Amino acid sequence: MFTGKGRQLTIYVGETDQHHHKALYMAIVEVLRREGIAGATATRGIAGFGASSRIHTSAILRLSMDLPIVITVVDRAERIEQILPALVEMAPKALMTLQDVEIVRPGIGFRHGLPDVTVERVMRREVVTVRPDDPLTRVVELLLDKDFTAVPVVDADGRVVGMVSDTDLLTRGGMEVGLSLKRAADAEFVRELHRSLENPERRVNEVMTREVVTVRPGASLADAAHLMVTRRLKRLPVVDASGKLVGILGRLDVLNTIAAVHIPEWQPGTTVAGEHATVADVMSREVPTVRETTSVAELFEMLVSSTHKRVVVVDSERRVVGIIADSDLVSRVDPESRPGLIRMLVARVPLGRASEQARQQLARLHGQTAADLMTRNVVTVRAEMPVASALALSAEKRTKRMPVVDADGKLVGIVGRTEMMRALLAGAARGGM
Repeated sequence: MFTGKGRQLTIYVGETDQHHHKALYMAIVEVLRREGIAGATATRGIAGFGASSRIHTSAILRLSMDLPIVITVVDRAERIEQILPALVEMAPKALMTLQDVEIVRPGIGFRHGLPDVTVERVMRREVVTVRPDDPLTRVVELLLDKDFTAVPVVDADGRVVGMVSDTDLLTRGGMEVGLSLKRAADAEFVRELHRSLENPERRVNEVMTREVVTVRPGASLADAAHLMVTRRLKRLPVVDASGKLVGILGRLDVLNTIAAVHIPEWQPGTTVAGEHATVADVMSREVPTVRETTSVAELFEMLVSSTHKRVVVVDSERRVVGIIADSDLVSRVDPESRPGLIRMLVARVPLGRASEQARQQLARLHGQTAADLMTRNVVTVRAEMPVASALALSAEKRTKRMPVVDADGKLVGIVGRTEMMRALLAGAARGGM
């Protein structure tokens, strides 16, 4: 049995309430599912009234289409708090209540280490797509505005004919900088980098990947996740028997599903069904570290030489006090220093081999240290934590790579989603789950 402390959110709306031309209660339920919330149920009432004092009842024909709807949502308190602002924005006039609950439910079936559900239950049905003859600038605009880095390419009949990603734009499209750094840069520099893509003759079909890996709606989530890991993919188009696009499955969707079935907080010494490998089994023990007083020049040298694209800031006892990613460095320096800094980060050029102009731009940061640039509220994981629980935390906190600490809080490694997912699937396969 799964047990644990949780929180119940109850939302009261009317059946005819709308959100973007869709029934409000359905829009809310879809958002909750997309965000990986553990569970939600919409129930139609038979009678009731709210602040307006208007009676809603199924016995009155005139009001039969405006019955009260109650949406009950259950998850960990932290996850409810994360999703609440979006729900308030969607339904500003709705009554919402919160209460602490004790969660008790039977164990959930697992297949190869993941919840035993089909892709259809997890995938997103509203998919952003492009056409083969769309200009590359449309792709860039879409990717900059979204939290993903690849979009399906469909023909006039909705069949998937390709996939275009930021990697395609870098390798074949002439774009100079990856999207993660573009988002950190100022708008003017982004426009400057787009100029190479603004040729109206350049189209999606010139750079897209034509051999697309797809999955069917009825496939198991575990099989789809295995495809993602073995083919190094972050998004899988979901197609029907005719090849028409019906949804998209992202790595974050998989992680949200893992998080939804791991409601209890992991504690040292506990074991949850479906978990085998621990973080210690898959983490990298070679972690680039700096102190708070480290200069920007030293930080830069560490970042360009690190495969993790981040450095961990530690104190004298190796306790984690901050973390700095290459995008953090870009976003937190003055705009005049960004162009040269970004180009050096992309090319992974050590400071000693950088151009004179680039070194001058970096010199403008003289006096700044790691303490000025680091993110202080660092999400860490314990070395003995099961990878499934660590993946759930990664999804909840929207963190791709996490420092690993021991029982004393001292840094012992760093771990990412890809290696944890691979270990989860491999460990479950060995265990015959």
